[in-house]
Parts: sequence; C-alpha cells; structure tokens
Amino acid sequence: MQRQYIDEDPQADEKQSGHAGRKVLFVLACIVLVWLGYVYYMKVAQPHKDRLAFKITSDNTPLPEKPFLPDISGFTVGMIASKVPPLSPGRIEQGKLKEYPEFRKFLEGDTPRRLRLIQRTITPRGLVVQQGHYDWDSFYREVQAIDPEGKLISKEGNIYTLRVPLLVYGGASLTISSPQVEVLRLSKQANAFLLNAGDFFILRTKIVGWNEEKNAPTKYSGDKKEYRPFITTWSGGNLYIAGSVIESLGYLKGKSYGLSYSNCTPCLKITPDLPRPTGVVVGNQFIDMYYGFYSYEADDVAIIGNTYIDNIVYGIDPHDRSNRLIIAGNEAYGTKEKHGIIVSREVNDGWIFNNYSHHNKGSGFMIDRTSVNNVIANNVSVYNGQDGLTLFESEDNIIWGNRIHNNKRSGIRIRNSWNIKMYNDDIAGNEGASIEVYAADITGQKTRDFELDPYTQKADLHIEGAKIQAKGVAVFKMNGADKMTFKNLDVRTATHLFPSSYVYDNKALRAALGRKNALLEVTVKHSP
Repeated sequence: MQRQYIDEDPQADEKQSGHAGRKVLFVLACIVLVWLGYVYYMKVAQPHKDRLAFKITSDNTPLPEKPFLPDISGFTVGMIASKVPPLSPGRIEQGKLKEYPEFRKFLEGDTPRRLRLIQRTITPRGLVVQQGHYDWDSFYREVQAIDPEGKLISKEGNIYTLRVPLLVYGGASLTISSPQVEVLRLSKQANAFLLNAGDFFILRTKIVGWNEEKNAPTKYSGDKKEYRPFITTWSGGNLYIAGSVIESLGYLKGKSYGLSYSNCTPCLKITPDLPRPTGVVVGNQFIDMYYGFYSYEADDVAIIGNTYIDNIVYGIDPHDRSNRLIIAGNEAYGTKEKHGIIVSREVNDGWIFNNYSHHNKGSGFMIDRTSVNNVIANNVSVYNGQDGLTLFESEDNIIWGNRIHNNKRSGIRIRNSWNIKMYNDDIAGNEGASIEVYAADITGQKTRDFELDPYTQKADLHIEGAKIQAKGVAVFKMNGADKMTFKNLDVRTATHLFPSSYVYDNKALRAALGRKNALLEVTVKHSP
C-alpha cells in the first residue's frame, strides 16, 4: 500500500502556539484586573461604606415593671348618665351671634353673609341656653314659646331637625338623650352647629349632619371646604358623649373639624381664668367625620371604647398642648386620607392603650411634633397603608406590648426622636423594615413652621423583649441615629439584619442578638 502524505503549512505549529499564548495572556490579564478591582474595593471604595460597630455587655437587670395605665373600668355610659344634673328652670334666648365670644370664630369669612341670607336678617341669631339645666323636652318647650311656627327646630316623632346655631353657655347645661330624641339632625342648609361652654350631655342618641335638599346625611363630597355641621366644646366647657352615633360632621375650617375640644381665644380675653375644655367620649360610633376627634389645649379628656369608621383625615387627632388624655379601647378603621390614631404637637403625659387601628390609608398610630412622656401600650396595628407606629420628633416615650403586623411600610418608624424605649412588642409581616430609626434634616418641608415646630436631628432606641418576624429587605434600619440597643430579642428572619449598604459581621451580630441577658449596642461608624 502506498503511504499517503498530507501537505501541512510549515508555520501551523507556530500559529497554534501563538494563539495559545494569547489565551494565557488574556486569562492572566483578567486575573490581574479582578485582583486590582478587589484591592481597590477593599482599600479604597470599601472604607467609604458605613460600618456597623457593636459591643456587648452582660445585663441581668430584669424587665422593667409594666408602665402605669389608668383604670378605665369606671368610664361607662351609666357613669356619664349619673353626672347629669337635675332639671332646673333657667333662661333660653334667641341671641345675636356677634354678642357672644363663643360664636366669634364661626363668623369669619363669608359666614355672616351666608347666615344673613339664610335667616333673612341683618344680625344673625342663634339659640343660647343662658342659665339652668335642661333636658331636651324642657328645652324644646321653651324654644316653642320663642318660635311657635317651628322654624328653628322641627319635629317628626322623636326625630328633630335643628336649623340654627346652638350654644350652651357657661354655667348652664343641656342633655340630649333617648327616648326623648331618637335623632337630632343638624341642617347643612341652615348652617346649624352645636357649641358648649357649659355642660353638654349626648346620651344614647344619634347626631347627624343633615342635607335637607337631599333628605340624607351630609356625606363627605370630596370638597374639604364645603360646609358641614359640627360640635365644638370651648374653654370652661365639659362635653360628655356616651352610647351614641355621631355621623357626617366637619369640614376644613378652624374648630369646625367634626368633634372638637378647644380653648376659646376670644372667651379667654374676657375671662382669662377659664379652665381648659374637658369631658368623656365613651362607647360611641363616629362615622364619616372630617376628624373623628380633635383637640386644642384640652386637658384630661377620656376617649374610651369608641369606634371610628370611614372618617376622612383622621380617626382620633388630639392636637396642640393637650395633656393627660386617655385614649383606650378604641377601634379606628377605614380612615381615607391619613392615620387611624395620631397625637401631634405637644400632646403630653397621656396613655394610648388597648386600641385597634387597621386598614387606614396612613399609619395605624402616630406620635408627632414633640409629643412626650406618653405610654403606647397593648395596641394592635395591622394592615395599614403606611407604618404600624410612627414617631416623628417626639422624645421620651414608652412603647409596650403592641402587636404590629402586616403594614405596608415599616412596623415602627422613628425619626428625630430619642430616649424611646420599646418592650415586649410583637412585630411581624410588615413590608418595610421591622424597625427603622433615623435622624434627618427636614428643613426642606415647606409646610412646616420651624418656629412653631422646632426639632433636633437626633435619634436613638432601646428594644427589649420583642418578637420580630421580618418580611422586608431588612429587620432594622438605622440612618444618622446615635445608637440602637437590643436585649433579649426573638428575631426570626431569612433577610438581612441591616440593609446591605452597611458593612457588618452578620454572623457575629446574629449570635450577639441571640445571647440571653446580653445588652447589645449598635452604632454606625461613618467612613471618611
């Protein structure tokens, strides 16, 4: 057999050898580049990421005693009924609104013109209980003597329609209750509303804003400035509402928010020593209110066992410098714009406990604008559109034994607030961080008056005995805060303890969290 030969390129081996060499060089170059990148990251870029530092100390101090909570067992409808004074003849008049400082706030803007057109008089008038103690029947009989044609108050069975502003003057009292009154309708078209600077009792009845043109409640239309009737208690006044339904009241105008307790500036100019307004709100339903509850410089109001349903801006909103409030056993849900229960601007020394806030547009609970020395305990906050519990610019508060689940943002969010202490809370399934603490520059907030609402860019938090099941991107977030301290936590999560933007030893930190009776302090070391 003849051997066959294949002609070969004499440079083939050389070319193959050169190709292989280039491959080796390319791989070596890649290795060098990766190494240089790693060195750059470790030596240059990495130090510019914030690092978490922590220290552990042994702490065998037992859990503090449960904070004091006031006894609310005596706040019942029967207790309120027992406070009603015996009937006593007095005086009722159809007075000129401009002559009473209690009406002055509600004569601003175009209201006088509207009232003149409604009442067909140059000087609008209102009903005033000047003296005495009246129930509704005795009150109505005297009004009939003033108004035999029934233009001021009409009656259909035990359903009444009020077509004029009504004031209970200081020293007098009026009681509206069933069976005398099944429903009291406050006419929108007549600009009716209720004021008291004396004692006012609303018991086991229904008060409703009423649209006479539609023969229906004055349901919120979406126009915040559209007039709806309201109830306001002034300085010197005591308002007691128990076992009743209050529906479709309030709009966006000062002291006209729905149900309000407020200091009366014109009244105090005449009588400077008037006590702040107070009272009890127990066992009621508040439906479709602009604010279900509002206060301004009120003291010692007890808001207990009420249900706040589908209100517009807030369910419960105590405001400016209201002190020693008890907010307990309430349910707030369906709030359309903001929070279920909020206290804001120096609402101090109060108790917020055993409340249930759920399915609100904003947060379940909020402590805001230098509201200090409050106890927030044993509440349930679930399925809210923002945080379970928010604290903004409010130091020195205690959070104890709350259940905060399945809210759309953080479980607990704390901004520019310090000496905040949390004990025995149950936090699970919230879509943001379980607990977020941060100090922030908020000077860019255009709607905030920083002379009225100053703040300090500072934050810290102590958490003890909490049970946490995290769902969001991290269990804890801390930005600009001084520190967070932890003790005896039960943390169950597959996610990060802190956001991945921080550098920390995850394994060591998890081990430290799991140590019994160890106080773990976490701080942030900012890189240069």
